[in-house]
Amino acid sequence: MKFKFSLAPVLKVRKHQEKLQKQKLAEQVSKKQKISDVRDDVQGKLKTFLQNSEDNSAENIHMIRRRSAHLQQVHQKMDKLSRDLDKAEVEVSKEREKLATAYKNLHILEKVKEFEKGLFSERMAKDEQKFMDEIATQSFSR
Repeated sequence: MKFKFSLAPVLKVRKHQEKLQKQKLAEQVSKKQKISDVRDDVQGKLKTFLQNSEDNSAENIHMIRRRSAHLQQVHQKMDKLSRDLDKAEVEVSKEREKLATAYKNLHILEKVKEFEKGLFSERMAKDEQKFMDEIATQSFSR
């Protein structure tokens, strides 16, 4: 007789859910990393622009206005990227919590499976011992 876990379909679903949560978490982490990379890139470009601006003296009012408008635009972009990064961090933490829950649910079912398998093994050992005792009793009574 072979062991068959009574909740095998549920265990299969839980494994699939955990796999999906891992994928979702990886997507969120990737999204967060992309935002962080873009933010770092913009910040680097801003530093280079500021260094170049310090080297060049203002030639006329139009150049000053253009630089000012560019700086304002870059700062707005940095603010937006910072907000996006904060949102991405929140999403990553939510996905981590969901993954932890999925792992916990899967782990519980695996423990139940181990317990049922242990009971099955004990029952099979008792049945086998009972069968051996019957054979011994029959051979002794002849």
